[in-house]
Amino acid sequence: MKKIKGNDLEKICGGTTTISSAVVNAFTNIIKLLLEAGHDTGSAVRRIGEGNLCPLE
Repeated sequence: MKKIKGNDLEKICGGTTTISSAVVNAFTNIIKLLLEAGHDTGSAVRRIGEGNLCPLE
């Protein structure tokens, strides 16, 4: 590894331009949650429309 002098340290540009796996995983989980919520809502609307509800008694 090469030693860097004080003057050269100011010229260093760092960071990343790629998306990390944690960000991709978070977006994937959000999409799964939204799809599941849409599926459950659609199923509830269909059951109400058909009158196929479980009795509350």
